[in-house]
Amino acid sequence: MDGIMTMSGVEARRGINGTTLKIIALVAMFIDHFAAVILENKQALLMNAAHLDSLDEQVAWVTSHPMWTFGPIILRLIGRFGFPLFVYLLVEGYTHTRSVKKYALNLAAFAAISEIPFDLGFKNKLFYPGYQNVFFTLLLGLLCIWAMDEFGAKREWNKKVAMLFIPSTIVLGAFIGYLFSVNNPGMIINEVMKIPVYVYCAVGALVTFIVWTLLGRGWDSTRRINFVAAAVSISVFGMIAEFLKTDYSGMGVLTIAVMYIFRSQKAKAFAFGCTVLTILNLSEVTAFFMLIPVRKYNGERGPKINKYIFYAFYPVHIGLLYLVAYALGVVGFAIK
Repeated sequence: MDGIMTMSGVEARRGINGTTLKIIALVAMFIDHFAAVILENKQALLMNAAHLDSLDEQVAWVTSHPMWTFGPIILRLIGRFGFPLFVYLLVEGYTHTRSVKKYALNLAAFAAISEIPFDLGFKNKLFYPGYQNVFFTLLLGLLCIWAMDEFGAKREWNKKVAMLFIPSTIVLGAFIGYLFSVNNPGMIINEVMKIPVYVYCAVGALVTFIVWTLLGRGWDSTRRINFVAAAVSISVFGMIAEFLKTDYSGMGVLTIAVMYIFRSQKAKAFAFGCTVLTILNLSEVTAFFMLIPVRKYNGERGPKINKYIFYAFYPVHIGLLYLVAYALGVVGFAIK
């Protein structure tokens, strides 16, 4: 049997519904932010109080305080479960929404609402323009996949536009190279060789050019035009995210686009999205564990809960975590 009978007599599919996925994502996000806002700040205070002047003293402190050293790391790795699930749900929401405009306005509104709690929680400042909350990333990702549709499959272009296939491929490759560089500043090769960002951009452009030239040899003009729309949209909205310094920034926009491109095969789309995250930032590797609930996703919405409760959870829980950390004397406060 494909489903079970509910008390109302309606047959429900077996598996995990959309509401359950949202709850899993929210729990993972809370764990991540609890570690970031409270535990990591407490760890920093303890290390400062110990007056660790040498590397040997720091190593000795780390080994003698495993809870404060490895606890936050483990919890933050669990927290990596959240973002790809939110991306997956965003793509699902986009494909089923009746109004992309209303969807975008909701994200924009909560991006604005969340900014002060986000700045307090992560920078201990009322205003901090150097880092923006994840709602901005989700908004830019939504606009990206909307642009991919509007300027790709939904629009008739002169076949000459297909000639932009190679330039757009190079631009996308350079953007990916840039993301790899800025998201992996601590790589050994960077520390030793001090490779400048433009080298990563050049290598990314070359590799992407070779790969997509080979893959796209047999493509017709329509498919090439769709690729042009996708490459330009990803590059433009991704760079806007980088400029605004949003949480997950261009890496997040690229992940959203990749999951959308492969949306017809949901588990594969999620796996590709996690692959993008992991290649660009190795700490995201634990996101692959969320393939388990995604594979069990039955495509149903689940129990009807006001969507604004899920939206509001983000600013509310960050604000509360900050207040707890402040009450414990773990963090301070500044206007800017």
